[in-house]
Amino acid sequence: MAFVLSCLFRLMIWALLTADLSAINLAIGLGLALLLPHARGPGEPLGPTLRALLRSLAAVPLAYGEALALMVAGDREREGWIERPAGDPNNRLLIFLEVFAITLTPFTIVLGLSEGSRGPHYTIHQLRPRRRRTEDTQP
Repeated sequence: MAFVLSCLFRLMIWALLTADLSAINLAIGLGLALLLPHARGPGEPLGPTLRALLRSLAAVPLAYGEALALMVAGDREREGWIERPAGDPNNRLLIFLEVFAITLTPFTIVLGLSEGSRGPHYTIHQLRPRRRRTEDTQP
């Protein structure tokens, strides 16, 4: 199952890079996906990986909405550091997908992965639009 998912992911990346969905191009991409070396080792748990993949896909429209909110808010921003729980730090694919979903958000970046008393967590720096107060809008 992991081999099939890996090949499909590689084929999707190939199609995105070449921007060509012709049969010959997909055949070349499939050949490359099969011939490139695959990781060996313990299989990744499917449940957490699929949840992280769905969160990564859902992050795309959310990122557009947040970018629009930042454009409307203008230069009014507040910055802060937050901590968000992380998945299994030994699962590299899960960490990649979680960091991708966080960093996709405009003005948000993961500063690190730490082990705390509550388990592993990401330290995140983010900028957000400030909420306009009523005295800010009055002349």
